[in-house]
Amino acid sequence: MTRRRQDASPEAGGRRDPYVKSVLASIQVRRLAAEGDRLLVAASAGPDSTALLGAVAALRDAGALGPVTALHVDHGLRAGVDAEVRVLRRTCHLLRVPLRCVRVVVGAGNVQAAARRARYRALREEAARVGATRIATGHTRTDQAETVLLRLARGAGARGLSGIPARRGPVIRPLIDLTRQAGLDFLARTGLEWCDDPTNATPRYARNRLRQQLWPALLELNPGAEAALARTADLLRDDERTLAGRARRLVERGGGGEGGGGIALDALRRAPRPIQRRAVRRLAKLAGATRPPEAAHVERVLRLVASGRRGVLELPGGLRARLAGGRLVVGRAERHVVAPEVAVVEVARPGRYEVPALGAVVEIAATAAAAAALAWPLRLRTRRPGDTFRPAGGRGGKKLKAWLIDRKVAQARRDGLLLLVDARGQVLAIPALGATSDLLPDGVAVRLAPRR
Repeated sequence: MTRRRQDASPEAGGRRDPYVKSVLASIQVRRLAAEGDRLLVAASAGPDSTALLGAVAALRDAGALGPVTALHVDHGLRAGVDAEVRVLRRTCHLLRVPLRCVRVVVGAGNVQAAARRARYRALREEAARVGATRIATGHTRTDQAETVLLRLARGAGARGLSGIPARRGPVIRPLIDLTRQAGLDFLARTGLEWCDDPTNATPRYARNRLRQQLWPALLELNPGAEAALARTADLLRDDERTLAGRARRLVERGGGGEGGGGIALDALRRAPRPIQRRAVRRLAKLAGATRPPEAAHVERVLRLVASGRRGVLELPGGLRARLAGGRLVVGRAERHVVAPEVAVVEVARPGRYEVPALGAVVEIAATAAAAAALAWPLRLRTRRPGDTFRPAGGRGGKKLKAWLIDRKVAQARRDGLLLLVDARGQVLAIPALGATSDLLPDGVAVRLAPRR
């Protein structure tokens, strides 16, 4: 349903309007944008985004903001969008805001989440196209309070209860300190057109059920509930930033991620539990997680850390956590790769030897004295169960598998490594790693060579 007044006038929403002044105050206090910033507004034709358009257009005209453009995103999920776009075009024409409309494809899975991803992707692309430095969305204080309640009902921690941030990267929420009703009052004063989204009335979505059933009872209990919930979100966000900062520094000191060696277990155990949880999530993010692991997964990882036992835990998104060498490492789960069948290559003397199955060439050079000290023939092969390795300059020998793990050689690579062994099967060299055993005489060089 369209809401409008015939005497709509952009001047009615000038900088002196109390709503516009409040929007400017939020922008300044929260440092959301500066005078030279170019804004792209996510415009749906609904009341919140229309109020946002009117406010930022007034601030643009007053010189408090730079140019303003708008993008309407059609998710292709419901009828009636064409009528909303016609209303939005009239509003943008009245406010002198260029408008572009795009259609996106919503991926599989949770419809609302997939639509949100597609919408923000389109907004980022449009911002790059028009040179916008900020992307403004119409989230209000009312949205903030509803979000906190919904997440509280799902058992969220401080991070979830922080709600909707006023700014995340280029995305800003200039209405986050204003109620939805304040926006409706502003629209009534200015006469700007807007449309009701019919899906806001369906009980299919949890947010709608909250608005229709829980919210009235909560306001009856405490008329100031919306402001109180929004204030709680701000306080928890400050706490979350402090805790997340400590966790980030803990991970950075440990190197972080699969490639960096993870975190020393002793350092992680000394940290308070809230820091431990955030450190695990930080490791997952560095390893490429598209979303933070859930609380249950984090607690499983911390139980593994407390036990100190070697083990591997699978995490969502193709990640895994493991304990190795006194450290917690989170990284991509490796797919098991079956190594090709490699025939043993006999090495009768120093020279150049091809291993066709691996597409590898190994060159062995030796001084006359070193060659005389070796019991020829030697052999080139891949590893076998029970292989041990005594690295040159190291202290004693150990299982080759354990040595490779300590060197952080990926499991998928281990079975394809060529070994130079003697007649007794003792490993003398691992050419691909440049590693030699103390059993190999000085004066012998073993290396991978390019194929001719």
